[in-house]
Amino acid sequence: MMAAIPSAHCDEIVTGGLDAAETGYSLGPNLLVNGDLRSGLQGWTLNPGCFSLDGSGDNASLKLQIPCAQPYPNARNDLKCPPGLYTISAEIKTQSSITIPKRLGGSQIKLLAIPARKWAMTKVRVGTTDWTPVMKAHADVADGSVGTFMADTVGPVGGTTWFRKLFLGREIPSLLQTYLLYPNYRGMMFSDQSQVARVAIEVKPTADMSMAQLHVTLAVTDPAGKVLATNRLTPPANGSTVATIDMASLPPGQYRLQGYLEGPGGKTIFTPSSYTIVKAGIETRAKLKAWIDPDNIIHMGGRPRFVIGLYDTTGFGLRPDVYTPRLTAIAKAPINLMINYFIANGRADVIYPYTKAMEPFGIFYLATVSAFFPEMPAYPRWAKAGNDSADDVIAQYAKGLADDSRVVGYYTCDECASERQPRTFHQYSLIKKYDPGSIAFAVENFPNEYQFWRDTVDVLGLDPYVLGTHFPESYVGDATRNVIAAVHGARPVWTVIQFLRLSSLSHFPTEQELHDMSWMAITEGARGVFYWSYGLRGLDWGPRDPVLRQQRYDELVNVTKGISALEPVLLAPDSPVLSANSAAGTIITKEKNLSDGSRYLISYNHSDGTVSASFTLQRPAHSVSVVGGESRSIAPEPGGSQFKDTYAAFQAHVYKID
Repeated sequence: MMAAIPSAHCDEIVTGGLDAAETGYSLGPNLLVNGDLRSGLQGWTLNPGCFSLDGSGDNASLKLQIPCAQPYPNARNDLKCPPGLYTISAEIKTQSSITIPKRLGGSQIKLLAIPARKWAMTKVRVGTTDWTPVMKAHADVADGSVGTFMADTVGPVGGTTWFRKLFLGREIPSLLQTYLLYPNYRGMMFSDQSQVARVAIEVKPTADMSMAQLHVTLAVTDPAGKVLATNRLTPPANGSTVATIDMASLPPGQYRLQGYLEGPGGKTIFTPSSYTIVKAGIETRAKLKAWIDPDNIIHMGGRPRFVIGLYDTTGFGLRPDVYTPRLTAIAKAPINLMINYFIANGRADVIYPYTKAMEPFGIFYLATVSAFFPEMPAYPRWAKAGNDSADDVIAQYAKGLADDSRVVGYYTCDECASERQPRTFHQYSLIKKYDPGSIAFAVENFPNEYQFWRDTVDVLGLDPYVLGTHFPESYVGDATRNVIAAVHGARPVWTVIQFLRLSSLSHFPTEQELHDMSWMAITEGARGVFYWSYGLRGLDWGPRDPVLRQQRYDELVNVTKGISALEPVLLAPDSPVLSANSAAGTIITKEKNLSDGSRYLISYNHSDGTVSASFTLQRPAHSVSVVGGESRSIAPEPGGSQFKDTYAAFQAHVYKID
């Protein structure tokens, strides 16, 4: 077993953040018509040749027998859900006596929204000979749509399924939600940064409350509970505001920031979860392997970075030279951060040689822990054999990697549904305890659930794969913008770009598509881009063709080199360059006016048609160059205050203006 790469010891570092997981909502009553089936089949539309009522009273259930007279049988409840967020749940039991020649399907419940053609479904259940609960939170019925609750199956299914205790309830927001905007990294308030905490406040009174009757108080206390600072405010009519509380006079240490909703007479009527804020000096920050600054930029290797990341899938070995050839090929692109699904067996000694091999290439690593839950198929075999708990696994893993300076964090969730959020939050608390100088990263693909993850990780990701779907390419930009809005622009967002053929009906992304999707995400505010993936199902998917494989990777090399060349620009704060954009709303822009006098305009066409745009500058230009993967020049209009260019459908351009 190799020794870990040395790093500053973080044993004495204490971090903060949200103190306890909270759902942010409560559930209303069951809205289904006869969801408990006590009234027989009243309120349900179904094919009696497939479904029947089994049992009565508390034991009543819907019984589905397959095969039956209907190819795709379902039971629909008569309830018509108006727009909103709902939780659906049930208990399911199955019994199969039919051999299915293909991959098994299963039974599920879902909420279908029409005409939006969106659905939220539980995980399928098959082979569950006893009653098994299923649940899906944040099932969304969009504005203009109506939701229908269904019990059905998916994929090849045979035998008998029973459904009971069917439930649909509206999610009712908490009376008060507080969200710590700053400090934005684990509650760490460093001495060379602002000493004023900022908190987003959302008040949602019930129908019998008046906003004018309510007040919100923020209080900072020491570990003994002594109140050191307060801010009491009346929420605006819409209930949304940002409050501040000055902590400049407080010495270094741990503090608790608590919000309270007060009703008439100053009586506390709701208390959300508190935050821990840790005031610390820059000498503490110097010990961290990675951290996030107030501009949502990650610092790793001692400097700020714009993340250019890559997913890979390899076997593992115990010597660096096992990995060096593949990393040499990968490093043709300026990759600075990697995730590897297959090196995720919970043993730190497997990671050390991998990160040692990364060191000459300047690559850092996020260790995958997204499957560190006992019921998951990829839970480490040694942990299953030894009956080790999930807490034990993550504790020993984080302890083992804490001193590896190339392991800057952990990949905690890969497209997880919100039902995993509370357990992932607990895992995050263990990571902060045992490897405080790190970051946690999760990728989600449920658009209406991002707000529930914003205090569960340090960096939130999304993977808007569009090629081969009904979504337009511009959805990459839309989705990135929506996630940034969900975190109030107060946490980093990294966008995972499609570097795979999604299905037999799609195609592998072209260099132009990789370029455009990457810059769309950047234009909308992504602080990093990842690419999925260099390995299985990605670059290695399909018939083996080394020439084509290398050609495709070379295209990614070109795109990422164009991004990397502009890293200082991407790390600089946004500042105005334009006074007018003739295609505003269609041509989306990000502007950079640097201290050395140079200016940059990052942009993309949101539409699927060709667009000509004229840009008016705040100050004249001598020349305009198209960079970021392109190499051409544009002559400004006479006087230098304007220049024009044309965009193909969904095309991105980056301009350097001198």
